[in-house]
Formats: sequence, structure tokens, C-alpha cells
Amino acid sequence: MFSLGWMEISIILIITVILVGPKEIPTVIKTIKSITSGIKKMSKEFSSTVDELTHLDEVKDIKKEILDTKESIVKEGKDLDEFIDKNNKEILKENEKIKNE
Repeated sequence: MFSLGWMEISIILIITVILVGPKEIPTVIKTIKSITSGIKKMSKEFSSTVDELTHLDEVKDIKKEILDTKESIVKEGKDLDEFIDKNNKEILKENEKIKNE
């Protein structure tokens, strides 16, 4: 940012007293304070909105990871079912052969 030394501050005060007048200085200070408060409030709102959007992106990424994991689990489950069915059929065939002998 920028910094103000005593010389700059005193020049600003002198110019303010000349332009505004000593009676209006409190009003000007209140106005400046309300403007800076408004700017700070808007800055906080902007930051919170950005944080919310970032959080939404993180949630979307987590949701995608969960769905990918679910799909892989379902695929592995189907593969396991096929393997079990195949082995059961082979076992039943072997049992039939043993019974017939």
C-alpha cells in the first residue's frame, strides 16, 4: 500500500480546513468514515462470496470422487458376482459328475 508521513498528513489537514472550513470538518470525517465502512463491508461480502464459491467447487469435487468410487465398487461387485456364479456352476457340475459315477 502507501504510507503517509507527518508532512503529508499535515498538508492534507491544512487543505481540508481551507476547503471545507473548521465547522464542517466533523461532518466530512463522518462521511469519510461511513464511506470506508461501506467499502470494508463490501470487501467482506466479496470475500465471503468467493469463499462460498470455493467451498462449492470443493463439494463438487468431493461428490465426483464419491460417485467415481461408487461406480468402481459396483463394477467390482458385478465382477465378484460373475466369478461366484461361474464357480458355483462348476461346483454343481462336479457334484453331478460325482453323483453319476
